[in-house]
Amino acid sequence: MSQWLYLSPHATGATPWRCFWWQADGPLHQGNLEQAAADLDQQPLTLLLPMEMASHHQVSVPARSGRWLRQALHSALEEQLIDELDSLHLAHGPLKDKRHCPVLALNRERLGYCLEQLARHGLQPSRIHIDADCLPQDRPRALAWDGRWLLGGSAPLRQALGPDELGSLAPLLPADLHWQGPQPPALDPVETQGWQADERPWDCLSQGSQQAIDLRQGEFQLRHRQAAPWRLALLLLLIAGGAQLLQSAGQRWYLDHRSDRLEEQSLALWQQRFADEGPATDLTAQIRAKQQQEVEEVIGSAHKLSQLAGQWSASHGALALVHRLDYQAGEGWSLHISAPAFADLQQLREGLIAQGLDASTDSSVRDAQGVSARLQIKE
Repeated sequence: MSQWLYLSPHATGATPWRCFWWQADGPLHQGNLEQAAADLDQQPLTLLLPMEMASHHQVSVPARSGRWLRQALHSALEEQLIDELDSLHLAHGPLKDKRHCPVLALNRERLGYCLEQLARHGLQPSRIHIDADCLPQDRPRALAWDGRWLLGGSAPLRQALGPDELGSLAPLLPADLHWQGPQPPALDPVETQGWQADERPWDCLSQGSQQAIDLRQGEFQLRHRQAAPWRLALLLLLIAGGAQLLQSAGQRWYLDHRSDRLEEQSLALWQQRFADEGPATDLTAQIRAKQQQEVEEVIGSAHKLSQLAGQWSASHGALALVHRLDYQAGEGWSLHISAPAFADLQQLREGLIAQGLDASTDSSVRDAQGVSARLQIKE
């Protein structure tokens, strides 16, 4: 919720400041700074200072001043100000036509002291404005506030006048002023035809503050406290460590997910190829056992083939040519062979029988190249 704190120029020796504070659409409160701090509860706020602390100027600067705008403002105000420029804080509004802008000048030390006192009570305003500069700028305005008349709005002046000053300076005031306040000014009714009753002038200041010059410029610009170097290094270390942990966790999740997928695919392939062996309870052990069994079968088949080669050679195997050889466990060998004559096949069969093998021939066929037959050697 938006909050405003106003420091009145009417003060006594016992009370450095008489304060007014309010919240948006809320009632007006009045008291000392301690009471204001307790009520505002260290929340962000906008500070309003009295026009008596500042002077208002309309300044023209050379075109395209750009980054040298502050130096141009100093040069333009040297002849308009009595005080030394080094002792003043200058806050400017937006440039018009790239050459003209309003400027508020106030004592730098006094503003600094004011902010120090607020900081001691836990108050740090985010924006700082001058009350007469907060009148809405849609028309020339005069607002009754804190026992004075504030002059501003679209009029090219910012001023605070007491009742006596208002009467003596009335002929010099803009003729089209729009007057607001609980009571009309003590002037000729002809001069106050635009008067409007206003029982909540602080609301008018709140609305117009959005277009007012913010004194938070230059050395009084609000800067957020920077983190200490070791805190920044610790933060970077924590970020790097967190990123490493996230990367490790992501890689682990991916590997676990990939492993589960491969295991599912392996189980499906096992069930497809070895359905007669039942469901897999320990797939790794069963695969190793199957591999060992296949190795043993290959070694056994090779040994038997080596034995057959020796027996074949001792049984006049050179008389025949082997075209195809098949082996089936429990059945034995099946060979498709050819020889010049039936006598050669008979001599080979008898030689194998002499070696202790159960050998027989069938499907004998004669052709132009000789004879061919299928030789069976049973286990």
